[in-house]
Amino acid sequence: MKLFAMLSSLSMNTNFALIMVDMGGVLALHTDTGMEKLLLRDFGLQEYDSFSELDPTLPDLLQEHSKNCITEEQMWERFTQKTGIVVPPYKGSLWAKYFQPELDQAMLQLLSELKQNGYRVVCATNTEAAHYEHHKTMQHYAVFDTVYASCEIGKAKPEPEFFTHILQCENVQGEQVIFIDDNAKNCEVASSLGIRAYHYEDISDLRWALLDMEMIQ
Repeated sequence: MKLFAMLSSLSMNTNFALIMVDMGGVLALHTDTGMEKLLLRDFGLQEYDSFSELDPTLPDLLQEHSKNCITEEQMWERFTQKTGIVVPPYKGSLWAKYFQPELDQAMLQLLSELKQNGYRVVCATNTEAAHYEHHKTMQHYAVFDTVYASCEIGKAKPEPEFFTHILQCENVQGEQVIFIDDNAKNCEVASSLGIRAYHYEDISDLRWALLDMEMIQ
């Protein structure tokens, strides 16, 4: 079990007020690197599988866009400045070109069970405006009580301010919260704030952890 808090302390404390859940890689079956690989193929770069392989500073550029600090047009302009690669013209959002996520039905069922058991479940996601609007249109956020999206709040994981913003909005303390995310760094930062962080890799392991805490049956 990929818990960043001691399992014993989790088992002893089941009075959680909030469950924060990542979207991509947890509920939504997609990753940014998968889309990046396809876009790089469009750019004629067969030898790279992700933007970070092309230029280690590009994830920082994506992070700025996910916080809505720069527009998508500005992101691609800076992409060209950094890499020398001219991005081909595309009608609409190029970043959304290959964005067609499906929901993990097993995870959707698990989150529904938690809600039925009285837990407040919110989405805590890094996402760009184009992806955010797609999820909303497809009603992918319907299972959540509310959504905290980086493009809306101007803060992004793993920045501590992303987590403290949610704690303040929800009026809870870190120890009252479980955070589920597939990114280890995000979990480490959340854990440093007292949040009970779970590094998600497998739905079966997560279900067993929640069963152990008697949060589901």
